[in-house]
Amino acid sequence: MQSHRKMIVIAVAVVISLLFLGAVALLIRGFIQFHEVETALQASKANLEMLYTQNPFPSSANRKQELENIKDIQQELLDLQSAMGAEQVEPVGQSPAKFITQFFDTKDRRLLVRAIDQNIKLPKGFDFGFGRHMKGDLPAPQDVPRLTQQLKIVETLCNLIFSCKITGLTAIFREEFEADALGGGGARPAPAGVGDGAMIRNVVESSAGIIPAGQLYGRWHFAFQFTGRDNAVMKILNALANSGVFVTITRLEINGDEKLFDRKEEPAEPARVVETAEGTPAVKEPSKSRDERVVCGREAILTVKMELDVYQFAKSPAVDPDKKPGGVK
Repeated sequence: MQSHRKMIVIAVAVVISLLFLGAVALLIRGFIQFHEVETALQASKANLEMLYTQNPFPSSANRKQELENIKDIQQELLDLQSAMGAEQVEPVGQSPAKFITQFFDTKDRRLLVRAIDQNIKLPKGFDFGFGRHMKGDLPAPQDVPRLTQQLKIVETLCNLIFSCKITGLTAIFREEFEADALGGGGARPAPAGVGDGAMIRNVVESSAGIIPAGQLYGRWHFAFQFTGRDNAVMKILNALANSGVFVTITRLEINGDEKLFDRKEEPAEPARVVETAEGTPAVKEPSKSRDERVVCGREAILTVKMELDVYQFAKSPAVDPDKKPGGVK
């Protein structure tokens, strides 16, 4: 009995000792973990204080990367500028006498001939907006490069419009910048070169087509008044959108002949009662007039006034040959 009690006491003591040793082990482990965490915290605080006391800007690595990004963006802009002005008309340096010769050659041997070939009606003595030079007076030498450029743009636009099967060209508006236009009298288009009912006239604009310093582009403003069917107008709009010359339409005014759609009043034929093959009476509806039967072929000849801007882009600097378009190395 006594030995049994001793065994119980020994067992209890062993268990208590084990629990105590376990508690001590857990406590030591906790102290070790706390020390590790405290050490990491102190290291983080030291790093944070070091970052706060440092001046990281500018970072040489970051600055190098940003400079490369700027070069890529500049290359993108150069590529875009070159693409937009790839097919634009440039000023042509030549003598005033050569310009007058070129003007009459363009007017008489190219534009007028093409209009006749395509059955396009033009007013008698049509001047294509250059009425000031119809008498053959020589322009000022400093105006010749821009005049030649403007003449070529007008020729390009006329060829585009002629190709869309219009029926007639009534008037062309351009901006006059010549020295004699600025000095006296303003714009004065030749009366013989403008068709009846023309709604547009030349205006004086000294900065026409000039690219301001530091700017991306300048603009030429033109207006055309012509007649044609609605499908010709749609073709012209599509052709301008697909043109290599950068063009935007600023105003489009279309007028049609409303009389074409007026229905003529004709005396109505009264309804009649007729007998069918079976001998039963039936009401015969009156026949429709020809004007009521025609549902197609009423396409009107439209009178169109179209104003547009032709953009002149600045020449871009030399493009880096080592870089592909789009800034890709």
